[in-house]
Amino acid sequence: MSIFTAVIAFSIWLGLVQAKLVRETLEFTWGVGSPNGVPRQMVLTNGKYPGPDLIFDEDDDVEVHVFNHLPFNTTVHWHGQSMESAPWSDGVPGLSQAPIQPNSSFVYKFKASPAGTFWYHSHFKNVMQDGQVGALYIRHKPDAARPYLMIAKDATEVAQMQNAEANSNLLLITDWTHFTAQEYFQAEIDSSMNLFCVDSILVNGKGSVYCPDAHWMQSLVGPQIALVLEGTNLTDRGCLAPALHNVQGSWPNQKPSAVPSSMHNNCTPSDGGVPTIEVDAKDGWASLNFIGGQAQKGTTFSVDNHPMWIYEVDGQFVEPRQYEMVGMYNGARYSALIKLDQTPGDYAIRVTDNGGDQVISGYAILSYRAANTTQNETRPQAQIGPGTKGYIDYAGQNTSASVRYLNYIENLPAFNVPLPPAFANLTLKTSMKRVNSSYHWSIVNGVLYEPEMTADTPLIFEKQPLDVIGSNYTLQTLNNTWVDIIIQIISNPEMDPIHPPHPIHKHGSRAYIVGQGMGVFNWSTVYEGMLERPDLFYLDKPALRDTFTTNTLTAALDDGVWMAIRYYVSGPFPSLLHCHITTHQEGGMALALLDGIDVWSELPTSAEVVKLQNAGEPVA
Repeated sequence: MSIFTAVIAFSIWLGLVQAKLVRETLEFTWGVGSPNGVPRQMVLTNGKYPGPDLIFDEDDDVEVHVFNHLPFNTTVHWHGQSMESAPWSDGVPGLSQAPIQPNSSFVYKFKASPAGTFWYHSHFKNVMQDGQVGALYIRHKPDAARPYLMIAKDATEVAQMQNAEANSNLLLITDWTHFTAQEYFQAEIDSSMNLFCVDSILVNGKGSVYCPDAHWMQSLVGPQIALVLEGTNLTDRGCLAPALHNVQGSWPNQKPSAVPSSMHNNCTPSDGGVPTIEVDAKDGWASLNFIGGQAQKGTTFSVDNHPMWIYEVDGQFVEPRQYEMVGMYNGARYSALIKLDQTPGDYAIRVTDNGGDQVISGYAILSYRAANTTQNETRPQAQIGPGTKGYIDYAGQNTSASVRYLNYIENLPAFNVPLPPAFANLTLKTSMKRVNSSYHWSIVNGVLYEPEMTADTPLIFEKQPLDVIGSNYTLQTLNNTWVDIIIQIISNPEMDPIHPPHPIHKHGSRAYIVGQGMGVFNWSTVYEGMLERPDLFYLDKPALRDTFTTNTLTAALDDGVWMAIRYYVSGPFPSLLHCHITTHQEGGMALALLDGIDVWSELPTSAEVVKLQNAGEPVA
């Protein structure tokens, strides 16, 4: 019996004694839906979009039976869950499992850990963009340390905040296009261009197509879009013209005529509804948990008349701070406590493009439960649509200098976590860049990662994985070590004049963000960098996250941008490090992070996994 099998056997026994087993079923079908009022083929989960909210308690033993009735392969990734006890349930085809083929099924078993706000989605190609997404929430244990005394000292208010957390309102943010994921990426292939225009921003699966005047939208553009416009105008969908040099660079074989005209032009209004989040003023506080399920867009969100205390990021409690607007890129999650002290009524929740490449917005309504008929008749009405504004406008720009903004590159310190050590055992560097075209992206070694190349024999089951995939597509670490990864982009003024942000997601364990800056990371280690530029590092107040968004790189201003993350390797794990913009990942922007390569043989065999799946008991 392998060490891994022995540990699993003991964990099963311990789990039967201490944890509760929770079973769920997800059935994926290919049908017609119209989340923004325009019907198209899409993925439905249990007949709906998005998938059901899955809510568990911390350390629950979770068993999810997945049935694939789609006409193509899929998987399910549990974004942000550690999967330490069940790496084969991480949902990455070619790495942790073979894809689930049409008319087949798979049983995911895992320990619900860590607690906090997460989500689940397909990890096969860009199927996520077709709608295979859902919210996942893991309730914290009652005795967990919480940061609410940093917001208020009153015991009643603190109790209200904890109650709000336990009954969080989950807001799954997605973007939506009238093209299927396959059609969208095929347009990139045909045009050899990086595309990112969408039709709608959805909240909990609902939204609309707004078609305000293009000249009016042009008047709203912020400094980021103004930087790349090159004297051109926005399209009537609020998009950049696809052939801008600042966006596409000087890569050869670009064919703007191959981009479908309706992707950027010919806006036609439609209405898919506006979701309502109901709250009760008697509760004192409410928690709004924003989940970045976008395929393409970085976003900014805000709640009219309600400043937000951000208390949890990527499922991790943070030292709370108050803001009126928050930037959120793909894959990230931000949980906000709001005080229910306004006149009972309806208030707009605004979710916009972050001002980088399109002028577009989506909405939800925060609705106070009416106390009586009189109040209901005089209650404030939510102001939604292009011509309205609160703390932010339709383009995501602040409407006054007093609006406090949590930028997507700012990271709040983690609350009540042990600090990372002063030194790492290993430093690994990436070099993210375009390769051969404007829509092909690489994280390391200039190679394009294709998970399908090992789909039939996932690396988790290969005792010598480097013999199968080769070292160019991977980074390797040793067990029981601290590892630094330098996430870095090097400037290329001619081929990449403006490099967009990349939300880089790490599967498996979270990582501390210990430093970041503009320019090239020229040091051999973080420690060496700290000696020269201590202002760029913060080991005493690190964030602890699973998604790390790089800054925009303008080649004319800086020669690079970097971020340093640090994490501990506690066992063998076939992790994926990738950009969470779906077309970037499909275009090659990923690598296999083989943690604990020296103890890789302790991972289960495929036969052992099948046995665990069918055992009827939890795996952890």
